[in-house]
Amino acid sequence: MEIQVLTELVEHLRILLSGVFGFQTLSSEIFLFRPFVLLVVLGVAGGLVSVIVNLHQLEFNAETTVHAIFPGIVAGAVFWGIEAINAGAVVVGVCVTAALTWNSWRKTAASARAAGHAGSEAGTAVILTSFFSVGVVLSLKKGDMSGQLEALMFGRLLEVTDSRMAQSVLACIVAVVLLALTWRRQVFVAFDRDGAKAAGVNMLLIDLVANVAITAVVIAGSSAVGTLLVIGYLIVPGATGKILARSVRGMCLIAVGMGVVGGYIGMVLMNVQSSHPISPQGAVALSVVGIFFVALIIKRLCARIQEAVAKKRPQISSPVSEKVA
Repeated sequence: MEIQVLTELVEHLRILLSGVFGFQTLSSEIFLFRPFVLLVVLGVAGGLVSVIVNLHQLEFNAETTVHAIFPGIVAGAVFWGIEAINAGAVVVGVCVTAALTWNSWRKTAASARAAGHAGSEAGTAVILTSFFSVGVVLSLKKGDMSGQLEALMFGRLLEVTDSRMAQSVLACIVAVVLLALTWRRQVFVAFDRDGAKAAGVNMLLIDLVANVAITAVVIAGSSAVGTLLVIGYLIVPGATGKILARSVRGMCLIAVGMGVVGGYIGMVLMNVQSSHPISPQGAVALSVVGIFFVALIIKRLCARIQEAVAKKRPQISSPVSEKVA
């Protein structure tokens, strides 16, 4: 019933945007508009999660989750069909989240203070390698799946169905709701972990929520841009917000805007006439990364302009220095 309601809502939105400039191509066919809607939702959720990833310095955890969740996607595709990849990813995602959270808390309080919040990077690397290896082995469980292995890694954006879109949207909603409920504490912990602990903040809960949000975005993006390319939604928007913004709120606005605009540009580039087919997932991922480099250039230019203005500004000598002279 929920899937039918979401399908009707997407169809109404497609008809509404069919006459709006810039959306005619994307809204002309449902197989183009459905992934676009998914990318918008993924851009919002991924943008917010990427801010937390950046503030908490969880880039390695995000990278590990992206690779470690791969066996769940493969298991769903091999044993239950392509429509079950999100369900398989959820099962493995629970295990990955628990393993990463435990890895951050397995040390004693003294060793944790000495090593920092990131915990054991060696343990995180073991989680990444072991889970991803299981996925590769499972991919060969029923004959040679090398042809489908690439699709599972890099997604099938134009093959997103109503059910998979509903599952991905639900995962994004879970990530956003969890972060909304703990947002102030997440930011507090990011800037002053010791102070937050002294203030009575449940550190285990905060770390668990952050890892669950990361996993939810990976699950949502696995059926669209794929497990390997979804890392762009988890790291790049937050990094871009950090470059351009002066506050956490500004980081969030820039990161969310970048995720949404990056998805739109990728969908537009995908439909450009070319002698060779353009990968939809690759176009989206490159668009997000491209915006990052544009932001980097803008930041450098602004810094150069400020330096030039400061040099041209007349030096005002103080009265004391004039009397001494």
